[in-house]
Amino acid sequence: MVHTRRTPRAARVATLAAAALLVLPLAACGGDDGGSDGTVTLDFVWWGNEDRAKVTEAAIDLFEQKHPNIKVNTSFGAFDAYFQKLSTQIAGGDAPDVIQMDRAYLREYADRNALRDLTEYIEDGTLRVGDITPTLLPAGKVGDATYAIPVAQNTQGVVYDPALWSKAGVPAPSPNWTWDDMLAAGQKLNQASGGKVAGFGDFGFAIDWFDIWLRQRDKAIYTDDGKLGFTEAELTEFWTMTGRMREAGALAPPALTTQLDGSVQNSSLIKKGVTAEVNYDSSFTAMVSAYGAPLAIAPMPSDTPKRGMIASMSMAYSVAQRSEHPKEAAMLIDFLINDVEAGKVLAVSRGMPANAKVRDAIAPSLSETDKQVYEFENSVASLLLPTPPAQPKGGGAVKAEFQRIYDEVIFGRISVAEGAKRVLEEARNQLG
Repeated sequence: MVHTRRTPRAARVATLAAAALLVLPLAACGGDDGGSDGTVTLDFVWWGNEDRAKVTEAAIDLFEQKHPNIKVNTSFGAFDAYFQKLSTQIAGGDAPDVIQMDRAYLREYADRNALRDLTEYIEDGTLRVGDITPTLLPAGKVGDATYAIPVAQNTQGVVYDPALWSKAGVPAPSPNWTWDDMLAAGQKLNQASGGKVAGFGDFGFAIDWFDIWLRQRDKAIYTDDGKLGFTEAELTEFWTMTGRMREAGALAPPALTTQLDGSVQNSSLIKKGVTAEVNYDSSFTAMVSAYGAPLAIAPMPSDTPKRGMIASMSMAYSVAQRSEHPKEAAMLIDFLINDVEAGKVLAVSRGMPANAKVRDAIAPSLSETDKQVYEFENSVASLLLPTPPAQPKGGGAVKAEFQRIYDEVIFGRISVAEGAKRVLEEARNQLG
């Protein structure tokens, strides 16, 4: 589903919830040629939910107040639908001006010449990157070109309902908990609900979580030179572990898992089918809002000395190669990343701000929920691995195939070993 904003600026935020019920096409390509009065219109798209949309709209209001000659049309949708639509638009020559980008797709779009190298705008001062966490900046580069500017950083953890855990007599996860601890906790949580609610969402569906498991073993999905970094045997071991947990009631049943699409509303936790799930901390605030009760977040379990968690570029902003207003698009990105007032509005809706000055400025005014994210990231900072380089071309397709094949596995249509074999075959095909 994709939601589009074209209402008058004064009324847009007020009508947000009602407008989001409409399913409309994304905004047209590359803004416009400029009005007769010199006004430039930009199209800006992202993935997310209503909470993220609300604060994004408010930040854009601030931008338009400072730049009355620039108007911004916005659209957003769930992760999968967003990239399906974006791929179609780019193929048809109708890309929006400013694009929220995921690292799984960055190299693919850069190699397709769909994104503009932003180096010239960095060098002329339009796009300031001096206060962005230095380790994040390389994640937006492909070769020597900068195709994306990190918006925020996030990391991974386990989001859980502390009240349900306490009621079931299950202690909160310790900083050093293991995968076996997760299995034991999941079984106990399931039993406490009379078998109606699983302990955890099934994390086997996402290649991101397999990557965490690999990094705990000093491996990764991709090597630094863009090759596959894992074997069939390793994926078989990982999916055998999730299968054992699922059979024990510690993980969600297949009917819940197959609905996962990266959106908050289809989260197994939000659907109240589990008491906890693996997720990015940038989703935490939106999850608390949708869940309707307090949640907590803990580090990833591990059976090695490493947690495998990374200081990730949670998302980034890119400019379409065919944008007719690339400088104004760069100005919008600069504002959203560097303006302190915008940072206070956006808070941690996309993760902890990549800009260190903005991060420090917003800390005192964060909501209680946002403070949980801030404090969580501070508590695990010493455990985080560096941001990996951009994924190879085809990484987005590999991610989608990984989930599709896992569906085949959990519904019993193929074995774990056969599923692992197919993932490797598909990955090799996609990476070419």
